[in-house]
Amino acid sequence: MSTSSGANNTIEDEKLESQVPFPRCTRRPLPFSTSFGSEGDSDDPLEAIDAVSTKLDYNSRLINSWHEKCVEDEAILADLNIRVNKAFSQKNKYLKLSHKRKLKAEELDAVMNDEIKGCLMNHMRCEEHHCELELAFNEGFEKFRAFAATTHTSYN
Repeated sequence: MSTSSGANNTIEDEKLESQVPFPRCTRRPLPFSTSFGSEGDSDDPLEAIDAVSTKLDYNSRLINSWHEKCVEDEAILADLNIRVNKAFSQKNKYLKLSHKRKLKAEELDAVMNDEIKGCLMNHMRCEEHHCELELAFNEGFEKFRAFAATTHTSYN
């Protein structure tokens, strides 16, 4: 039937079939081929070198243009960053100024309240003096009236 070497071959074949086959890398044709035949048919190494060189030059130009765009965008971002920092510093400056003004307003409000209390106290004292003066005037007027009535009989 089968020999030991034949059995070994079948086991090895089974192992190979059970393993997942790896995809083979196929060579793609080079872009920008200068050959007149179908792409990739040329075996001339100079044409392959020329095609790779052309592709490298093209990629190099793309990289340079992207680099220039990045440098321009970086300058724009730097300018925007400076503007944002200035805006933040102005905001902080105005916040400090508004806080100082708030404290000044509170201080002036306290002073005004003290002045109002003082004015009310003066007004109350003035009213007391006014009542005293009015009472003295009325008393004096009554004394004058009594004196005038005794002196002049025609005085009413």
